Amino acid sequence: MFVIDRARGGTDACPEENVEIAGTTGNIYTVNISQVPSCTCPHAKKGNQCKHIIYVLIRVLKAPEHLQYQLAFISSELQEIFSKAPPIPSEESGEKDGKRKPIEGDCPICCEDFEPGSEEIVYCKAACGNNVHKACFEQWAATKGNRNVTCPYCRSPWAGDEEMVKNITKAGTKNADGYVNVASQLGLSGERDYSTYHSFWVRQEARRGNIDSSWRGFGREFYYDD
Repeated sequence: MFVIDRARGGTDACPEENVEIAGTTGNIYTVNISQVPSCTCPHAKKGNQCKHIIYVLIRVLKAPEHLQYQLAFISSELQEIFSKAPPIPSEESGEKDGKRKPIEGDCPICCEDFEPGSEEIVYCKAACGNNVHKACFEQWAATKGNRNVTCPYCRSPWAGDEEMVKNITKAGTKNADGYVNVASQLGLSGERDYSTYHSFWVRQEARRGNIDSSWRGFGREFYYDD
């Protein structure tokens, strides 16, 4: 999963944030962190606590440990979360001279630490000079379709890697479930992996025809007759 966009809203007394992320199947979902967190993914729409909400709380907002798995928040808890959350990249101020900033902290897209020397890192040469994992930037660019690709931080038009951007910008398409899907652009299969789901639920959904019938026998290999 990776972050496409973040937008802070609400009020000072009761803040909230919308986070657009690309899920593991390439679908783009919107996670809303407010008094009752929500997500537009199918699992959450059925009333379940989804992994996207947990991902945003833990990885994106860096919520304190005691608030990472709650189903609802009071105003003071939301204030605590957002007061300690990493700033929204596009709202950060700073120099716009294109000089590269020190490679430190987290990538704004995958929210993982930079590890210079073990991974390729690009930076905004047009304005802010902030760093991004090259692989993450390529994913970011792929979600922009035919629109101009901008810096994830300052939103200035990206400069310096025009050929790379040209090769990866393709429009995401809506799938049968109505979600914009960028799986092909991100190198994902687009197929959901149910291997970590509860085996009874997987077999039941397969029998009902809600997921591929090949999952009907999932988990039975762990049961043996005496």
